[in-house]
Amino acid sequence: MDVYELYSFFLFSVVFVYLVMFFISIRNSDGPLSSVFSLICLASAVYVLGAAFQFNSGSVDEILFSRKLKYFGVSFIPALWLVFAYIVYFRKKMSLAMVLFVFLIPALVLFLVSTNEYHGLYYSGIDVYRHGDYLFSRRTTGPLYYLHVSYAYFAIGFCMYSFSMGWLKGRFKLSNPYFLLFSGVLLSGVLSGMYLLGMTPFRIDMMPVGYFVLALFSGIGIFKYKILEINEIYDKDIFSEIKEGLMLVSHDGILLDYNKSAQSVFGWLHEKNRGLPIHSLDSRFNVSAGARNFYINAGHGDEKRIFEFRLTELQETRKIGGYLYIFLDVTEKMRLIEKLRYMADHDSLTGAFTRGRILVEAKKLLSAYKNSGRIFSLCMIDVDYFKEINDSYGHIAGNRMLCELVNAFSKFLDGKGMLGRYGGEEFLVILPDAGIEEATGFAEKLRAGIEAMTVPFGENTLSVTVSVGVTSTGLRSGEEETIDVLVSCADHALYQAKNSGRNRVSVFGEDRP
Repeated sequence: MDVYELYSFFLFSVVFVYLVMFFISIRNSDGPLSSVFSLICLASAVYVLGAAFQFNSGSVDEILFSRKLKYFGVSFIPALWLVFAYIVYFRKKMSLAMVLFVFLIPALVLFLVSTNEYHGLYYSGIDVYRHGDYLFSRRTTGPLYYLHVSYAYFAIGFCMYSFSMGWLKGRFKLSNPYFLLFSGVLLSGVLSGMYLLGMTPFRIDMMPVGYFVLALFSGIGIFKYKILEINEIYDKDIFSEIKEGLMLVSHDGILLDYNKSAQSVFGWLHEKNRGLPIHSLDSRFNVSAGARNFYINAGHGDEKRIFEFRLTELQETRKIGGYLYIFLDVTEKMRLIEKLRYMADHDSLTGAFTRGRILVEAKKLLSAYKNSGRIFSLCMIDVDYFKEINDSYGHIAGNRMLCELVNAFSKFLDGKGMLGRYGGEEFLVILPDAGIEEATGFAEKLRAGIEAMTVPFGENTLSVTVSVGVTSTGLRSGEEETIDVLVSCADHALYQAKNSGRNRVSVFGEDRP
């Protein structure tokens, strides 16, 4: 097989490849960019088919027919690449008026070529000669021939500018799809120029080769980097610089892209993992079964951060094109919320539960008691003669004493109960799963410990005693138990202790006959 036979085989192979790319781009995507690329493939297939027929022509008439067939494709290829580059660069569709304007010259060129035998404005003449088994032609250009050449190189220039700007913003990375697009346009322009200047070897038209290389490079960029699919919906450069973390995945969970903010959080976000299922990289991400809103913790200790995630579907015309994970560092927000929640639930002076929170916890236990038979007890505590501390030493001393009392109560509880400041110098203790005897023993131990406790305050030593009223669930038979009823029982027992001389423990019901 000589070089001409090889070239003929190459041309028909290119036609086949173009048609395959045309059907793939039509089937795999619904975006405007894919529609333009499919038309580029179709126009290029027509052009290369005409070139193949012309190369294998056996007569002048066949050459002229093949040349006209070529221009049904080649006239529109520059315009289609202009539209393609416009969408890539500006991230929007051309208006109808602009599209009509762009295709004005290609339509004129096609008309001039189709009717050239009547006016000679595009080709003023053509010479045919034989080289071996092949007929070749030399054309004499007409006055309007360079209209098409100028338009084609304008399109090449605009494409090179558009794609080079994208490559520049991507810091000239070879993995950037703009690099493939730019390289394809550059090589196509060089090969076309060589042919127009008569510099191609063996008298071969290198323009089909140039267009094939451009389509091949574009196809790699399109189908490897998915620029015909969900990448059309975002500006890659803006995407990279957004402060929120962004991770782009395909409809079946394949990692496609991510920005710098996301990469700084997750170490597995690097180039070699593009194209892998995101679930295999981190099991917390699953587009098919995962939550649409969730939180993830990253780091440890003081470096621990909290991120709020939102999974958004990227809709295309008739299907889900992919998903976008958007996440924010909400560590400070969550800490503030936690602080506000703590302030709402805890007494600002002592740190014990507020009255509202301790009653909520009591209601939860009561509900569990009614559903499963669990028991619990309440201890109402009052500081004896607390007003004398305030009157004798001031409110600062009183506040100091309250804080020390809460610390002491907490040590006696040892994590086995809950403590709340019920009001003033009154406190409510909840003892889950404790019956009346166990609660009474706890209360007596606490009372004795407080009696023995002293608190230094300046040059003085402060001490107090407490009275405790104890009650438990199940002591009032025949009457519905509510938290109000139980608290009332504990309060009743407390006043019994205070009326009996203070500094003692009283159990609800013991004063009854």
